[in-house]
Amino acid sequence: MADLKNSRDQSRLEKAAREDGSAWVHYEAEAEAVRKKTARLRALRLAKEAADKSAAVEKGAVPKKATTRRMRPVKSARDSVPPAAPPADQPKGGRRD
Repeated sequence: MADLKNSRDQSRLEKAAREDGSAWVHYEAEAEAVRKKTARLRALRLAKEAADKSAAVEKGAVPKKATTRRMRPVKSARDSVPPAAPPADQPKGGRRD
């Protein structure tokens, strides 16, 4: 009986090893397909960017400058309000020990 149990365990382990190996092969095949697709799309993107750049140079178009943020108006001294004084009942300025 123990021999039958060991053979079942052995066959189960062999089956798991076979399936794990095929899963790894499948994983590698998918990873390779993703790498090829990424390389193809990158090449297309770079070619398009180069074509757009050369077309812009031929037309004499200059790329637009990045827009700058508008600055806030500077406040004058009379617009500023002095900070409030701490309450008299808080000798440490409201800080805890």
